[in-house]
Amino acid sequence: MQLKKPKYLLITQKSGLKLPLIWCGSALLIGVFTQEIAAAIFISFSSFFLTWLICKLSGFFFSFQEHSGILKNHIYDNVLKAIWFIALFCLVVNFFKSLLLKTGSGAFLGCVFSIVFFAFMLSASNRWGMHFVEKRV
Repeated sequence: MQLKKPKYLLITQKSGLKLPLIWCGSALLIGVFTQEIAAAIFISFSSFFLTWLICKLSGFFFSFQEHSGILKNHIYDNVLKAIWFIALFCLVVNFFKSLLLKTGSGAFLGCVFSIVFFAFMLSASNRWGMHFVEKRV
Protein backbone atom coordinates (compact mmCIF):
# COMPACT_ATOMS: atom_id res chain seq x y z
CA MET A 1 0.00 0.00 0.00
CA GLN A 2 1.55 3.28 -1.15
CA LEU A 3 0.77 6.30 1.00
CA LYS A 4 0.22 9.72 -0.50
CA LYS A 5 3.17 12.07 -0.04
CA PRO A 6 2.36 14.95 2.33
CA LYS A 7 1.99 18.39 0.81
CA TYR A 8 4.91 19.94 2.71
CA LEU A 9 7.22 17.26 1.33
CA LEU A 10 5.93 17.89 -2.19
CA ILE A 11 6.52 21.64 -1.85
CA THR A 12 10.04 21.02 -0.54
CA GLN A 13 10.79 18.59 -3.34
CA LYS A 14 9.41 20.96 -5.97
CA SER A 15 11.45 23.91 -4.71
CA GLY A 16 14.61 21.79 -4.86
CA LEU A 17 17.83 23.75 -4.89
CA LYS A 18 16.07 26.84 -6.23
CA LEU A 19 15.28 28.09 -2.73
CA PRO A 20 18.91 27.88 -1.51
CA LEU A 21 20.04 29.50 -4.75
CA ILE A 22 17.65 32.42 -4.26
CA TRP A 23 18.59 32.59 -0.56
CA CYS A 24 22.31 32.71 -1.28
CA GLY A 25 21.88 35.10 -4.20
CA SER A 26 19.94 37.56 -2.10
CA ALA A 27 22.47 37.13 0.71
CA LEU A 28 25.20 37.97 -1.78
CA LEU A 29 23.43 41.19 -2.75
CA ILE A 30 22.79 42.14 0.87
CA GLY A 31 26.34 41.22 1.84
CA VAL A 32 27.94 43.29 -0.91
CA PHE A 33 26.21 46.39 0.46
CA THR A 34 26.55 45.67 4.19
CA GLN A 35 29.65 43.48 4.60
CA GLU A 36 33.07 43.15 3.04
CA ILE A 37 32.72 42.09 -0.59
CA ALA A 38 35.09 39.10 -0.30
CA ALA A 39 33.35 37.82 2.82
CA ALA A 40 29.91 38.18 1.24
CA ILE A 41 31.00 36.27 -1.85
CA PHE A 42 32.68 33.51 0.17
CA ILE A 43 29.80 33.09 2.61
CA SER A 44 27.16 33.00 -0.14
CA PHE A 45 28.96 30.54 -2.39
CA SER A 46 30.13 28.28 0.42
CA SER A 47 26.67 28.08 1.98
CA PHE A 48 25.15 27.08 -1.36
CA PHE A 49 27.92 24.52 -1.93
CA LEU A 50 27.43 23.07 1.56
CA THR A 51 23.69 22.86 0.99
CA TRP A 52 24.23 20.93 -2.23
CA LEU A 53 26.88 18.66 -0.67
CA ILE A 54 24.85 17.85 2.43
CA CYS A 55 21.80 17.12 0.28
CA LYS A 56 23.77 14.63 -1.81
CA LEU A 57 25.48 12.99 1.18
CA SER A 58 22.34 12.63 3.27
CA GLY A 59 20.47 11.31 0.22
CA PHE A 60 23.21 8.71 -0.18
CA PHE A 61 22.80 7.56 3.42
CA PHE A 62 19.01 7.56 3.16
CA SER A 63 19.28 5.37 0.03
CA PHE A 64 20.56 2.44 2.08
CA GLN A 65 16.95 1.73 3.01
CA GLU A 66 16.04 1.06 -0.63
CA HIS A 67 18.66 -1.62 -0.98
CA SER A 68 18.81 -3.28 2.42
CA GLY A 69 15.52 -2.65 4.18
CA ILE A 70 17.10 -1.76 7.51
CA LEU A 71 13.80 -0.34 8.84
CA LYS A 72 10.23 -1.26 8.14
CA ASN A 73 8.85 0.96 5.39
CA HIS A 74 6.34 2.86 7.54
CA ILE A 75 8.99 3.50 10.21
CA TYR A 76 11.35 4.78 7.51
CA ASP A 77 8.73 7.25 6.29
CA ASN A 78 8.16 8.48 9.84
CA VAL A 79 11.92 8.88 10.39
CA LEU A 80 12.17 10.99 7.23
CA LYS A 81 9.25 13.14 8.38
CA ALA A 82 10.97 13.61 11.75
CA ILE A 83 14.21 14.60 10.02
CA TRP A 84 12.28 17.10 7.91
CA PHE A 85 10.64 18.73 10.94
CA ILE A 86 13.85 18.76 13.00
CA ALA A 87 15.71 20.41 10.11
CA LEU A 88 12.94 23.00 9.75
CA PHE A 89 13.10 23.72 13.48
CA CYS A 90 16.91 24.09 13.35
CA LEU A 91 16.70 26.37 10.31
CA VAL A 92 14.18 28.70 11.95
CA VAL A 93 15.91 28.73 15.34
CA ASN A 94 19.37 29.38 13.89
CA PHE A 95 18.08 32.10 11.60
CA PHE A 96 16.28 34.01 14.34
CA LYS A 97 19.04 33.39 16.89
CA SER A 98 21.54 34.91 14.47
CA LEU A 99 19.20 37.73 13.56
CA LEU A 100 18.24 38.70 17.10
CA LEU A 101 21.19 37.77 19.31
CA LYS A 102 24.24 38.43 17.15
CA THR A 103 25.55 41.60 15.59
CA GLY A 104 27.61 42.55 12.57
CA SER A 105 29.23 39.91 10.43
CA GLY A 106 28.34 37.14 12.90
CA ALA A 107 24.66 37.82 12.35
CA PHE A 108 25.13 37.85 8.58
CA LEU A 109 27.10 34.60 8.65
CA GLY A 110 24.56 32.84 10.86
CA CYS A 111 21.58 33.99 8.83
CA VAL A 112 23.09 32.89 5.53
CA PHE A 113 24.39 29.56 6.79
CA SER A 114 21.04 28.63 8.33
CA ILE A 115 19.90 27.55 4.83
CA VAL A 116 22.22 24.56 5.12
CA PHE A 117 19.55 22.82 7.22
CA PHE A 118 17.29 22.95 4.16
CA ALA A 119 19.55 20.30 2.61
CA PHE A 120 18.29 17.74 5.12
CA MET A 121 14.71 18.77 4.42
CA LEU A 122 15.22 18.42 0.67
CA SER A 123 16.97 15.09 0.95
CA ALA A 124 14.28 13.69 3.25
CA SER A 125 11.51 14.85 0.92
CA ASN A 126 13.26 13.32 -2.09
CA ARG A 127 13.75 9.96 -0.35
CA TRP A 128 10.32 9.70 1.25
CA GLY A 129 8.50 6.68 -0.13
CA MET A 130 11.62 4.99 -1.53
CA HIS A 131 10.81 1.68 0.09
CA PHE A 132 12.66 -1.57 0.24
CA VAL A 133 11.12 -4.21 -1.99
CA GLU A 134 12.35 -7.74 -1.42
CA LYS A 135 13.68 -9.27 -4.60
CA ARG A 136 12.85 -12.91 -5.07
CA VAL A 137 15.08 -15.08 -7.14
